[in-house]
Amino acid sequence: MKTISSGTVAVLGVFDGVHRGHQTLLRKAVSRSRRLKLPSVAVTFSPHPAAVLHPDKPRLLLSLDQRLEYIRAAGIDRVVVIPFTRAFSRWPARRFVQSVLIDRLRVRELVVGHDFRFGHDRAGNAVWLARQGKQHGFKTWVIAPVRLGGRRVSSRTIREWIASGELSRAKKALGRFPSVVGRVIHGGRRGRQLGFSTANLRIEAGLLPPNGVYAAWARVANRRYRAMVNIGVRPTFSKKEVRPRTEAHLLDFKASLYGRRLELEFIKRLRDEKKFASPADLSAQLKKDALRTLHLLS
Repeated sequence: MKTISSGTVAVLGVFDGVHRGHQTLLRKAVSRSRRLKLPSVAVTFSPHPAAVLHPDKPRLLLSLDQRLEYIRAAGIDRVVVIPFTRAFSRWPARRFVQSVLIDRLRVRELVVGHDFRFGHDRAGNAVWLARQGKQHGFKTWVIAPVRLGGRRVSSRTIREWIASGELSRAKKALGRFPSVVGRVIHGGRRGRQLGFSTANLRIEAGLLPPNGVYAAWARVANRRYRAMVNIGVRPTFSKKEVRPRTEAHLLDFKASLYGRRLELEFIKRLRDEKKFASPADLSAQLKKDALRTLHLLS
């Protein structure tokens, strides 16, 4: 990471989800940077600290590429991604302040959330940073939490809402519908036999909503296509599957997707996954699902 000689307004965070709380921090940093005529810098970490220190934690809401995209969309001039390792986790908070904020970023103003903690044993926090700022000559802005329906907007809360199928609440907290990113892999070609070829996803980032059929937007190479998505165990064809599959039928896309990365943005749950009496009955239902998807996303 190169030193920025002009001075900066920096904002710190992991920013998993880049939800409305994170967006408030980013807007504050952009606002202050423009007033001071200094570059704004978002400092984040990859992998997510939880993935390194607690690998059993839930799947992240966004891939690193998605995080960077949404952070930059907020108007941030530059994003610094610090590799998070176990060795880095043992850095004392004072070392981070001196090495990153002062020596490299020349921070003039700093923006953090009220619950931000960092450094070995999470010894650094917003109050401590404010004191460090007075000592080292930078101002610290501590941003209060954003609340939605009486609950504080956080990545943990959003994960709970997605896992329970509350897509509208997750959307309000994120400022967009929840999504997953995955690589298209070969499947059993059941969909093609039914007249609905599907892209089978190996999920790399994001949290899936409960099993069922969904209307979704599929993004391929920065273009969006209408899609209906099945998450489940395909009970019409198998009694043995227990691990849910994610299968997307893109209504406006005909080319091969094998090996490509696909993002699915879940808009509305259409119905439960169910066992049909025959493949023909399932095919008839899929035609209804496709028509409803086209109507919802028209």
